[in-house]
Amino acid sequence: MSDPVEHHHRKRRHPHDAAADFLRQQFAQSVGPVTPTANAYRIAGYTDGLVGASPECSVLKPHFDSGLRFDMPSPGGPLWGPGVSGGVRWDGTFYRDTARYPTSGALFWSAYLKPGTAPGAGGGYWINFGSGWCHLVNDDPAQMLSGAAPRIYYDGAAAQWKLVVEATMFVTNETVVVWSGLKSGGDDPVGIYTRTAGLDPLATLTLEPA
Repeated sequence: MSDPVEHHHRKRRHPHDAAADFLRQQFAQSVGPVTPTANAYRIAGYTDGLVGASPECSVLKPHFDSGLRFDMPSPGGPLWGPGVSGGVRWDGTFYRDTARYPTSGALFWSAYLKPGTAPGAGGGYWINFGSGWCHLVNDDPAQMLSGAAPRIYYDGAAAQWKLVVEATMFVTNETVVVWSGLKSGGDDPVGIYTRTAGLDPLATLTLEPA
């Protein structure tokens, strides 16, 4: 019969595989991604209308009773179409700028953080895409999450990457989720995201380095 103290000592030196796997997973979630990541990522194959132009997104379109007139080629001749006059057309790219938006650290990218963007309708803080548009609240990067913000980021609590595309409603300025999805694992946001919510029913989106 083996000595109980010695037997107990051997068990401590050789933990169960499942317990070891659990500890490894917990450690990985606590430290998060460690590999250096790029300053910009893009939705693979993005063309305008890939996100936010499905029939389900028609609510994003301006309507005659919205109280807005824009894209006017001549006085008195409004053209009712997507977006906002003077806004820039989004190309599906997200950028990182920790100097302008340090709150979420190095694992956060947004369409608003493109180099050279600035306040003003044509400065990149007003973005047109699909059937709608979005606007950085008060042209202030510090208020990134107060309004509609197309973004990708790492959620440390859930150990998942998240891709979110939001729009700003006409007149009310209400924030509407156009598409959001998740990707588990990996040291950078590259990969396939599976839809979890939003007006657009597109099942997946893929991110690649820009």
